Amino acid sequence: MDQELVQYLDERFQHLDERFGRIEQRLDGHDRRFDSIDQRFNRVEQRLDGHDERFRSIDQRFDEVKRHTGVLVEGLRHELHLVAEGLAMHIQVQHVQEREYHDRQHQETRALIRSFYDEFRQRNDQLHQQHDQLRQRVENLEQRGQN
Repeated sequence: MDQELVQYLDERFQHLDERFGRIEQRLDGHDRRFDSIDQRFNRVEQRLDGHDERFRSIDQRFDEVKRHTGVLVEGLRHELHLVAEGLAMHIQVQHVQEREYHDRQHQETRALIRSFYDEFRQRNDQLHQQHDQLRQRVENLEQRGQN
């Protein structure tokens, strides 16, 4: 919960507790002061009217707090939506960068393999040529030896 809202609610409830404490003190004082039944009914009626007004005030305050809370919740939803969008964008950018990096690595690896393969093929062809030349020499030497 937002600290400001918590502080606001604490102050409001403390104010209400103080008011209720004062009401209780007045009730105790009134009970001791009543001299007659008529005075008692008048004072009770006055207190009830005061309570009604206070409850209306409390209801208004609760409505105000409820509206304020709704505004805060909507603000948090909006901020959460922004954070989610930012995270999604970051993930997409990171994915593209990773993909580009791996594609480059793959191309470089293929180029190296192709280079090694071409070199290997050239050496293999050279060895075959040397082998063919040596075989030809051996055949020539064998023919001379027979003659």
